[in-house]
Amino acid sequence: MSAVRLSFADQVRTALIGPRSRPLRTVLSALGVAVGIAALTAISGIAATNRAQLLAELDGLGANLLVVSPGYGPDNQLVPLPETAPGMLERLDDVEEVGVLGKLPDDVHVYRTDLVPPGQTNGLTVYSADPGLLSAIEGSIAAGEWFDEATRGLPVTVLGSGAASRLGVSEVGVRVWIGGAWYSVVGILDSAGLAEQIDSAAFLGDRWANEHVVPADETDRIDSLYVRSAPDAASSVRDVAGRAANPLSPYVQVSKLSDLAGAREATSDSLSGLAVGLAAIALFVGGIGIANTMVVAVLERRGEIGLRRALGARSGQIAAQFVGEAITIAGIGGVAGAAAGAAVVAVPALLGGHSPVIPVEVVVGGPVIALLVGIVAGLYPAVSASRLSPTIALRAA
Repeated sequence: MSAVRLSFADQVRTALIGPRSRPLRTVLSALGVAVGIAALTAISGIAATNRAQLLAELDGLGANLLVVSPGYGPDNQLVPLPETAPGMLERLDDVEEVGVLGKLPDDVHVYRTDLVPPGQTNGLTVYSADPGLLSAIEGSIAAGEWFDEATRGLPVTVLGSGAASRLGVSEVGVRVWIGGAWYSVVGILDSAGLAEQIDSAAFLGDRWANEHVVPADETDRIDSLYVRSAPDAASSVRDVAGRAANPLSPYVQVSKLSDLAGAREATSDSLSGLAVGLAAIALFVGGIGIANTMVVAVLERRGEIGLRRALGARSGQIAAQFVGEAITIAGIGGVAGAAAGAAVVAVPALLGGHSPVIPVEVVVGGPVIALLVGIVAGLYPAVSASRLSPTIALRAA
């Protein structure tokens, strides 16, 4: 019997006959593929979500926050930072926010009333602050508001959480005595975490302070600059921050709030390695499952292979049909598995109030991997079966 010629469209239709005529079998075969891809997606997504959540918590504590302040020169005197320092730091790569904490005269203190003796400062300090400071330290407001373009030039104050507690201030609108004048409290901060300097301070708007509190001939106005870098760039920014803040002097202090920056890097590296390891294990297990599903699906149909061969089908046509079926089943299972794995990651994270993190390469790569494994798994038994003679194939059915 002469061999039958099939066009590409005929090959596609032939490949779809099996999945369409055996829907239950197709679903069960695709389920095996879906489980493998779902495991790959879920494990990778859960690891990525936990990693992002932990790193965000470390960043919130100040792991990527640097403090740039004047350093001491050879004569043991402070070398002031130039007024251009904040702008120069903002131009650095990977610097996201810069907040300016300004100096005020030493005799400026904050009191609950004007009747408190001057020496009873209660350990509180007073600084000027620009509107960007709160964002730089990722601070939050417990009551009222932070400075904006309007209030930075008015006689108002914002209290740190510790300062408000020691002064007995729990709501905005009251007045406190600062530097011989009354200031209305327009905001109270939540605790600033590791930035203890912020908690025990009262803040004046930088514009008001420079025009009414700081002497006109005072050039040393910057106490410190809070620099928030990109999450993974604290070390690289620290290496260049001093030179950027004051290019004319090497006497600049650049410090981090704690050892969290080093801990963050170590944690990030460790969790990244863990995620890669778990994904590799899930990929291996999923690949084995996919291969097993496809091999069994093809071998069970040797009888059909023998019949088609007896009717004149070529070996290549037989192989193409079963590889096409393998691609169809693997594609269905891959897409379904990726969706199921994403749901496993997203639902618990959203219920827990966290943002799910599902790597795009896993969502896209999972179905692609399923197709590749399905092709390899289906190709071998399909080619082997297509090389059998019709008699042997029918006998093996």
